[in-house]
Amino acid sequence: MSDDKYTFDPESLSFEETDKKKGRKIIFSILTQFLAAIGIGLVVFMAISYTIKTPRQKKTERENEIMKEEYAKLIDRYHQAEIVLEDIKERDNDIYRAIFSTEPPKDDEFVLYKYFDENVTDLDIAEHFSNTTDSAISKINEEEINVNKLWNILLVNKDKLINIPSIMPLDNKQLNYLAYGYGKKLDPIYKTPQFHKGIDFAAPKGTEIKATAYGTVLFVGEKRDNGITIIIDHKNGYKTIFSHLSDYVVHQGQKVKRGETIGFVGNTGKSLTAHLHYEIQYNDRSINPIQFFFEDVDPVTYNALNNMANNGGLCLD
Repeated sequence: MSDDKYTFDPESLSFEETDKKKGRKIIFSILTQFLAAIGIGLVVFMAISYTIKTPRQKKTERENEIMKEEYAKLIDRYHQAEIVLEDIKERDNDIYRAIFSTEPPKDDEFVLYKYFDENVTDLDIAEHFSNTTDSAISKINEEEINVNKLWNILLVNKDKLINIPSIMPLDNKQLNYLAYGYGKKLDPIYKTPQFHKGIDFAAPKGTEIKATAYGTVLFVGEKRDNGITIIIDHKNGYKTIFSHLSDYVVHQGQKVKRGETIGFVGNTGKSLTAHLHYEIQYNDRSINPIQFFFEDVDPVTYNALNNMANNGGLCLD
């Protein structure tokens, strides 16, 4: 038996032909390399799938990103709209209080929108906006009834409306003059807490002061702390008071119209600087004048003026 043709296989404890053993090794090697190649290919394929994206995938992801950005902008616009609507609502309530001397009716709130997560479906969105639309229609119907009631009241009381203060006492639609508000303030002279019964407009000496509604001059002259003062009686429970004037152009008993010049800003009486102290009384009780500028300013300006008046605890008298 030739050693070249046979070799001893220690695993099988037998002699095998040399060519057959080599063939098995070659087949095993090829099979191993083939399986290894498949494994490496799978790994490379998975890596490419997660790291390298097709143009279609890139386009879809970009569209999703744009939709998310637009959705975020939409939510932000809703927030801004809510703020403006709340300002308008509060201003309308102030008008209601001023005209009808009572609290406005309570209304039921409904949700204008809601947040949607990434799993929302078209059906969810359609259902939400359908419900919102139904609520809005119901709300509009209720408001139509309320408006009709108010309109009938206005028709009966239209002659009285001209006697309700409804504009600022000086030309300040552009908010050129700083305003110091109604409520608890710090006395600028004595540095003690006090209740400020009106609004102070820091305007230059000589600025024209106007009547804010039709009425009759009840008093004009000098008062100790208030300096030169004009009081107008509007014959409906309302009185307006203008203090710290430098001069005046009306007399006691004179009838005045809304917007008519009655005097000029000054620095008389207990006053830190030239300004107008403007006060409104209803049945001899002071009320916040900021609620009575509804004919003069839009909601944005009203909100800015209100923030200005409430900023800090100072006044000028």
